[in-house]
Amino acid sequence: MIREFKFFSLILTALAGGLYSVKASEVPAEAVSVATNSKPLLVTTTKPLLVSTSSEPLFLTVPYVIERIKEQNLQLLIQKESVRRALERIYQRRAALLPQFSARTSQTRRQLGQGFAGGNLNTPPFNSFGARIEGSLSLIDAQRYADFRIAKLGQAIEQLDYEVAVQDLLDQAIFVYFTQLRDLRRIEIVKGNLERELQLLDLAQQQFDAGVAVKIDVTRAEVRLATVKRTLMEAQTNADDSILQLKDLLDMDLDQPVVLDRSLAEAVNSPPALKRYGQMADLTELRPEIKSQQIQLDQAILAKRATKWQRLPTLSIFADGGYESNELLDEDKGEAWMLGVEASIPIWEGGRIAAESREAQAAVRQNEYAMRALDNAIEREFKFAILEMDSRHAQIEIAGDEVRLGKDEVEQARERYNEGLADNRELIDAQQRLADAEDSHLRAIYLYGLSRLAFARAIGSVERVME
Repeated sequence: MIREFKFFSLILTALAGGLYSVKASEVPAEAVSVATNSKPLLVTTTKPLLVSTSSEPLFLTVPYVIERIKEQNLQLLIQKESVRRALERIYQRRAALLPQFSARTSQTRRQLGQGFAGGNLNTPPFNSFGARIEGSLSLIDAQRYADFRIAKLGQAIEQLDYEVAVQDLLDQAIFVYFTQLRDLRRIEIVKGNLERELQLLDLAQQQFDAGVAVKIDVTRAEVRLATVKRTLMEAQTNADDSILQLKDLLDMDLDQPVVLDRSLAEAVNSPPALKRYGQMADLTELRPEIKSQQIQLDQAILAKRATKWQRLPTLSIFADGGYESNELLDEDKGEAWMLGVEASIPIWEGGRIAAESREAQAAVRQNEYAMRALDNAIEREFKFAILEMDSRHAQIEIAGDEVRLGKDEVEQARERYNEGLADNRELIDAQQRLADAEDSHLRAIYLYGLSRLAFARAIGSVERVME
């Protein structure tokens, strides 16, 4: 018996080694790595990037923000664990294809009432001890193999969904970064408006004291000054809100002082050299959303095939071997073993397989429609991003001309007021138009930056927003 058991164990071990090497080769090496920088996924703890712990402000650049988002953003860390779970599901499905071994032991005490022939037995209670090693192997089971392949595709989908989440959060972070730059510049513009209103009030008071102007000129200047002060408070509140959003995305201490790279505002004004980017198909094919949807379609097609595989027979072998005695460590023991083969084939399952097949066909059609819808949406995003960049860039120059003309108008209105040729309403209106022109110029730069961000997102690479 020992020879038979050893022989069967050798067979199971050889089959296990062969299946393991084959199935291991089917698990992609990149399954343990996610994201755009090919950084390892199998890291359950993360070390925060170097952050200043003193009162010295931390200098935030766009590359730093991008790196910090990938390493520290909590939503991405959550998504990364989903990829890890999908990877472990592959190993679980693969385990069902490999040999299974277990050890079993038991000690019992029994009293028999009848023998095999049905007669009464008058035997005393007796002890029974057994120790065995059990093994089994599924030789043919198409459904288990289909589950393994579906789990592999599911892990690939989770990894691509992680890459989509990376792009979405980078898009959100750079958006907030641009917004903070706009808010800071907005404060500077309002402070400039405040300085002009203070000069207007001083001039109106001087003109009133000299008898050239009337009291209403002073009142108008005071009203304008109060309005600009309120606008400055709103601008400061908006700046506080945007910087808190940015710190939250970066998982930073909200009290940590930071300084943003202001040179980015000037870099945004560079003209777009779009022709060097190439055709849309060459760029958008890199988007993880397209790859993810394609794999979902492949997964649905495989699931459709797997429903038919359920009608195939299954075949498995099993065996156990050990010894039996009356009690543990009893010298009087005997060998015990079993070897068997089990096969089964479905005959009638109540129409379940047919229903699952129809459902799988509907899932395939659903994914095909989703693929077409995604292609159309990405094409629209790409083309509109190019058109918007051209338009926003042209508006920057026009808005700059408005600011230049507004400054000339303010100077001329101030000269007329100084000379007593008009009251201060012309100067107030001119300063308001200048303030509106500066806001329009700032808005044009801001929207152009967002259009560049939208283009980078359309090609699936927010990191290229600075190109």
